[in-house]
Amino acid sequence: MAVSKEKLLYDEIRELRAILEHIEALLEERLLGIDEPLPDEVEAIKEYESNKEKGKVELISLDDILGKKDD
Repeated sequence: MAVSKEKLLYDEIRELRAILEHIEALLEERLLGIDEPLPDEVEAIKEYESNKEKGKVELISLDDILGKKDD
């Protein structure tokens, strides 16, 4: 009799674990956002990667862009 109760409890815990894993996956999807990029974003990424391969990408300091000077 005790064995069947333990088996039922084990089955319940296994089911709860599966539910929790599903909830975790949903939360990660919401928090991380698994959306596909929009067509214009894909194009911008391709253009950036192409320019990077050609050596046309130049890193610029944020301070230079904002016009801040070292004092």
